[in-house]
Amino acid sequence: MKFTFNKQFMVLMFLLLNCFASYAAGEDLITKQITLKLTEAGTLPDKIGLGEKNLVTNLKIIGEINGTDLRFIREMAGRDVKGNSTSGNLSVLDLSEARFVAGGDYYYKNNADRCYTSYDIIGNDAFSGCNSLKSVNIPSSVIEIGASAFRDCNSLESVNIPSSVTAIGYGAFSDCGSLINVNIPSSVTQIESGVFMYCTSLTNVNIPSSVTSIGTSAFLGCYFLESVKIPSSVTSIGDNAFSGCHPLTSVDIPSSVTSIGRYAFVGCI
Repeated sequence: MKFTFNKQFMVLMFLLLNCFASYAAGEDLITKQITLKLTEAGTLPDKIGLGEKNLVTNLKIIGEINGTDLRFIREMAGRDVKGNSTSGNLSVLDLSEARFVAGGDYYYKNNADRCYTSYDIIGNDAFSGCNSLKSVNIPSSVIEIGASAFRDCNSLESVNIPSSVTAIGYGAFSDCGSLINVNIPSSVTQIESGVFMYCTSLTNVNIPSSVTSIGTSAFLGCYFLESVKIPSSVTSIGDNAFSGCHPLTSVDIPSSVTSIGRYAFVGCI
């Protein structure tokens, strides 16, 4: 009887595992663009069912987004409120017709610090660690991108920064190893410290003539950066600004530059 029970138990477990495997295999990703219009901020979790949350790969949101919505988007894109990995597969995010507003839950927690949304600002760590994101269209109303906003988005290949943006915070795109091209709008006057640090796939950078300073370690470790044009508006280049950019064999430094930090171009062969 003991042998028979164990054998029956094993057969039952085998059948159950097969059922689960078949169910998982049947959960095909939703690759077509899903467009959702939010008539009220904080309602995104009500628009997408839990069964579809991790299957949506292409999402466009129209309307106002607060912390509750951003927390949900983060989960869809691979990271929860504490920075832990999720099963989300969101890769294309179009927020061109959305607007960030204050209110709702905090979207990210780092130790005791909690991050909340503000009007027309992509806050600190807004999408940090969202590994499934490949493409993001930022709302045309955004005026500021916070520190570490896209840090460690390892799959991020392109991001559209609108001309409304005037400030990009410390390390905003640091460690985005797949970022190939990025447009810095002419509304930006400073390239802050570490903004593109360790963007190892970045090959070309166009710095607009509005920029007056390039911060410390701004392009540190951009190992494939081949070309950069420093406009005559720039007056200072910070420490380690282009350190480790091996293919960067020549740079024209305009006469407007009065300060070049230590090791600014070290490792550029």
